[in-house]
Amino acid sequence: MSRQLSPTPDSQDFTSFKQSEESSPIKDNTSALHAEERGVTPAVSTPPYFTVTDMAVGYGEVMVVDGMSFTLEQGEIGCFLGYSGCGKTTALRAIAGLEPIRRGRIELNNHCLTSQSAQKSYTVMPAKRGMGMVFQDYALFGHLSVAKNIAFGIHRLPKAEQKARVAEMLALVGLTEHANKRPNELSGGQQQRVALARALAPKPKLLLLDEPFSNLDVVLRESLATNVRDILKRTNTTAILVTHDQNEAFALADKIGVMQGGRLIQWAAPSMLYHEPASPFVADFIGEGSMIDGIMRSDHIESVLGPISMDPTLDPYQCNDDVSAAPPKVFPTGATVKVLVRPDDIVHDDNSAMTALVVGRVFRGANYLYQLQLADGQQVLSLVPSHHDHAVGMHIGIRPLLKHLVLFEESQVTQAASNTGRSVSHSA
Repeated sequence: MSRQLSPTPDSQDFTSFKQSEESSPIKDNTSALHAEERGVTPAVSTPPYFTVTDMAVGYGEVMVVDGMSFTLEQGEIGCFLGYSGCGKTTALRAIAGLEPIRRGRIELNNHCLTSQSAQKSYTVMPAKRGMGMVFQDYALFGHLSVAKNIAFGIHRLPKAEQKARVAEMLALVGLTEHANKRPNELSGGQQQRVALARALAPKPKLLLLDEPFSNLDVVLRESLATNVRDILKRTNTTAILVTHDQNEAFALADKIGVMQGGRLIQWAAPSMLYHEPASPFVADFIGEGSMIDGIMRSDHIESVLGPISMDPTLDPYQCNDDVSAAPPKVFPTGATVKVLVRPDDIVHDDNSAMTALVVGRVFRGANYLYQLQLADGQQVLSLVPSHHDHAVGMHIGIRPLLKHLVLFEESQVTQAASNTGRSVSHSA
C-alpha cells in the first residue's frame, strides 16, 4: 500500500528541490592566470558533474557513513548497494540535505551544496538544492488525480506551461490515459511511474531514488528498473539509487557503490564489480562464486583445477572479441592464495578428462546452477544449460575457463568471513 499524503500550504515539497541562489560556483583561476602570463594556452579541465568528497555522517558517537567519496558525470546513474544497516539510505539523505554531515564536501554542477570541516561550515537548504526525490512508498497525494500529482512540484509555472509539462511527463512514463485517475486506482508499478514523473517534472539537476521498487513483486522489479533507466537516459537525468537488490542495481545503474559498515568499499561499473572485485567482501556480495586454494608459481597458479595461467590470452578457447582482463595481483612465488571462481568460469564438457561430483543443483529455467565437489573436496559452482540434466551424485566433465583472474590473500578471505559472519569460500 502506498502512503497517501495531503498537501498543506506549509508543507515543504521535497519532490522538487530548487537550486540555491546563494551557492557559489567553485572556481580557481590561479593556474590559468599564470599560464596566460607565460603566453601558454591553459588546458581546460572539466570537473565532474556531481562530487562527494570524504563525507561522514554520524549520530552521537556512532559513525553511520565514513569517508565516502565518488563522482558522477551528467546523465550517469549511480547506486548505493549493500545490506540493511550499511548506511546507504543515510548517505542519500545527507546528499539531499535531510541529514547534517560531520565532515566532507558535496558539489553539484560546479556549486557547493555542503562543506563541513574544522575551519568552515556551509550548507544549502534541501528545498534549494535542485534535486528531486522518489520515496520508498511513493508519497502520492491520494485525493489528487495523477495529472495533479505530477503538477504539484511545478505549481509556480504558468498554467499553460504546467499543462504542457504534465502532458509531456504522462507520455514519458506511458500513463496518458490514466491522467484523471486517483493513485488508488493504479497498480503498484503505475504508482511508481507517477512518483517518477512528479520528481522529473521540475527538471531536477539530480534525482534521488530511495528503494523505489521495494513495494513491487520480484517479477515486476527488474522490468520496471529497465523502464526507469530508459526514461532517465532519454531525459539525460543524473540519478542516485539506493537498493539492496543486485538485479535492480545491475539493470539500472552505470556505477555501483558497494557499502559495508558505513564505508564505500568499491565504486565501479557493474561488470568491473563482478569481474574485478576490490575485496573478498565485494567478491562474495556481488554475484555468486567460490574461493579455492592456490599456490603461486612463476607463470601460473597451482590448483585442484590444474595449472591456472596468469595470462588469460594464452587460453586456447578465447574468443577473438573477448575484452582484455586487468592483470591479476601478483604474489610471491610459493605464496598461498585464494582464487575466485565464478559459475561461468566452470564450463560443462562431456569430453573433458576432469570430472566433478554433483552435490547440489538449482533449476533456473534456462539453466541449472550446479554445486560441484572437486577431487580434493573443495566446491565450485557451474552454470549449465538446463537440457544437461544431471542428478545429484553423478560425475560430470568440466573445464575451467578463468578469463578474469582474481586473487586474494588467505588472511583477507578469513577476515572478510569473520566480519560478515558467513563463509566467503562459497556463496550461492
